[in-house]
This record gives sequence, C-alpha cells and structure tokens, in this order.
Amino acid sequence: MDKFKWTPSLSLLLSEVIVKVLAVLFAAACIYVPFNRNSIALNMGLNIPMFMTVFYLCALFAFTALYQLNRLLKNIKRADIFINENVRILRILSWCCYLVGITTAVYSFFEYPFIIISAASAFFGLIIRVLKNVFCKAVELREENDGTI
Repeated sequence: MDKFKWTPSLSLLLSEVIVKVLAVLFAAACIYVPFNRNSIALNMGLNIPMFMTVFYLCALFAFTALYQLNRLLKNIKRADIFINENVRILRILSWCCYLVGITTAVYSFFEYPFIIISAASAFFGLIIRVLKNVFCKAVELREENDGTI
C-alpha cells in the first residue's frame, strides 16, 4: 500500500479549505452572537454593548484578513509568489492583526483577560510584518535579476 505523501498542492488546498471554513464559522458567529448576546455576555460577565462593539470590530478585521488570505492563496496557486501584490496583501494582513490587538487592548482595560488576545494578535502581526519585509526584499531581488537578463 502506498503511503500518503503530503504535497505542496495538497497543503495549498488544505489552506484554501481552512480559509473558507473559517469564513463560514465567523459568519455564523456574527449571526449567532446578537441573538444570544445576553446569555453570552452574562455568562462571561461582560458589558453587552461594549462586548458587541469589540466583537464586530474584530469580526470586520477577521473577514478582511480572510479575504486577503484567499487572495494570497490564489496568487500562490498561479505561481505568482514574489510580486508587489503579495507584499501589499501581507501588509494588510499585518494591519488586521494589529487592529485586533489594539481593539482588544483597549477592551482589556474593562475585561482584563482580553489582553491575551491583544498580545497574540500583536505577535502574529509582527510575524506577518517580518514575512512582508522578506517578500518585499525578494520582489526587489527578482526585479533586479529580471532587469539584468
């Protein structure tokens, strides 16, 4: 029996599926939360209007990030890797993470445990920003090599 081999194309397909599943789950959460906001907020001891504001701001950033991830995966699928569009997408992704971090950091003044989400978001934003810088340098090198040939 042949052993299963994980290939780059399978990994890309898995990433695409995960992005789409997350988009559906986030959309379901955005629909579910308003109808159950009282039980959610009261069970967690949260201020309902403030929680809903933070929730939907973060959802906006999450949907933006998922859309950008989908665009990045499409570019990768077409073998368009080191291009300026991907640098721009990574920049937007990092800002989405930073904006979730800022939003939850402000909210953590009222609900302290949200500082964990803030720190994680800022950390992911930093990692993506470093990747963006690597991509930016790779684009420069590719353009320089294309110009000399």
